[in-house]
Amino acid sequence: MNALPAQGTVQAQGTVTVNGKAVSDTATLFPGDKIQTSAASTATLSSQGVMVQMGPDTTAVFSDHALDLGCGSATVVTSAGTWVRVAGISVSPASPNTTRIEVSQIGGAIKITARDNWAVVNDGNLRQTLAPRQSVTFSRPGATCEIAVHAVGQAKNYALPVALVTGSVYVLTYCGVNGWCSEASPAGP
Repeated sequence: MNALPAQGTVQAQGTVTVNGKAVSDTATLFPGDKIQTSAASTATLSSQGVMVQMGPDTTAVFSDHALDLGCGSATVVTSAGTWVRVAGISVSPASPNTTRIEVSQIGGAIKITARDNWAVVNDGNLRQTLAPRQSVTFSRPGATCEIAVHAVGQAKNYALPVALVTGSVYVLTYCGVNGWCSEASPAGP
């Protein structure tokens, strides 16, 4: 029995495992569960304020408002500030509005796309804001599919938007609770 409360559910389409055990249809997810899809299979993760569509040949851990992606691809639709982490890069919604973010790591190439709203990308050296339908690609030669282990409760970094209006020029500043900020102008949504 798991001592932590249920995090959400996973619905399998094809061959999907949770912590190495096959999921025939639907299973309950707990913080730190590892979900894997095989070739020609997908999984849909659902939790309060977030839905994740995992593509074929994808490995991820979903917990505490974060999706840690190994290899493969995932589309995250969130209204709850869910983060995506992959190969040392973090991605978060830039506003509390519903945001759809696509992330993939295949062969050392990481592609991040903000679909319906603005997203903040931090690769440890540079923080940048992606406008809707904008993508960024990172090269990580030799990157593995290993998922970084994060303690449950560690992913409570939320981007808090603060808008400043000066005349007809809008400057949008995104500040995280860990003290960083980045700016995007003109303002988006």
